[in-house]
Amino acid sequence: MGADWLNALEDVGGRLVPEARDFLLSQLPPLPEKGVPGVRWLADLLEDFVDRESDGAQDDRFVEGAGAFLGLLLIDHLGGRTQEREGCHRVQLGQFGWFDPFGAIQEALDAEDPRKCLSEYLSIAEREAKSKGPVSRVVRVFLEELSQARPDLSITSQFELTVDLDNGASVDLTRLERVARDQDDDSATEAARRIISMLPGAEATEATPWSEAAPRLLPRLVSRQFVGSLPAEQDLYLHAIGHDVLLALQLRYGERARYLRCAEVDGWAAERHTIEQRSIHNLAAKSRALRLEPVGDGILHARQGDGLDGARLLLPDLAARLERLSPGDWFAAAPHRDVLLLGRQPALPELAKRAQDAAMRAPHPVSASVFLITPQGPRPLHR
Repeated sequence: MGADWLNALEDVGGRLVPEARDFLLSQLPPLPEKGVPGVRWLADLLEDFVDRESDGAQDDRFVEGAGAFLGLLLIDHLGGRTQEREGCHRVQLGQFGWFDPFGAIQEALDAEDPRKCLSEYLSIAEREAKSKGPVSRVVRVFLEELSQARPDLSITSQFELTVDLDNGASVDLTRLERVARDQDDDSATEAARRIISMLPGAEATEATPWSEAAPRLLPRLVSRQFVGSLPAEQDLYLHAIGHDVLLALQLRYGERARYLRCAEVDGWAAERHTIEQRSIHNLAAKSRALRLEPVGDGILHARQGDGLDGARLLLPDLAARLERLSPGDWFAAAPHRDVLLLGRQPALPELAKRAQDAAMRAPHPVSASVFLITPQGPRPLHR
């Protein structure tokens, strides 16, 4: 059967499938089977690669290929799927479990005993799938405390140690993971309670003064489907951009963020007409150096890695920046919060295809809709 088993994982394996397939084809036959034979083959390959003379580029290619193969071995064995955020691809295992196959391969290559190191990471992956691993345990503790202290809130999505709640708050549990790693369950539970106590409630958000909110305001693109999934009492501040894309606003507090509600905007009557402009001004200040990476024939990908790339569709100088890069009409799509795709007229079919694919795979989809970039802002493209 060889590597044919990879074909059955295309829906859940995402980018890992072509990456692993190319990697296997670069190795000497016979190609490995899945399961235990595949793990043994990978362990042998790790030990062989460690003894080779290689440069940095070769090392990177090996980590990418071997990591993709490892991720698919785990998906096939434990169930799960790949997820991507801010350019990072991970394997989701079970309800709360996550695993970084690329980091595992890198650690194995740096270890004195690559085979033993790989075995230890496989054990971690199995624990993650059973909600007993480093990530899944932390998220489980957080959810248990959240359900008791704030029964009005629930987790809507997760990427590794970042969980998003149905009130729009985004919480990074990295510090909680450090506590759980070094201390007992009681200490981890107490740390979770402290984090939950800092989550904004309705009474707290309405009291936020403009002087505190103004420097924290940032734009966030959301879909009508997302808004429809929220409890009616959320009543978020929203502005239509076009197609099914809406502009929401967030207040960011370090590692936490929450959506702005209409009640808060009503309380800032004197500043109401400047709220959206201030959020975009704050985003522009974070976008002075915009990294654009080619991801296909005529397609560029804005990837700053801060969770704001989709909203950069709204940058007031985006048209001017792209005009300097290549004169003429530019088109864009923000399929999810972490990606902005850009292309010229000839690349429109590929742009639309990539946007559709990214929106379907994203943990936080926005829209596959395409916009024309103009000096006055994005204009919905009707095709």
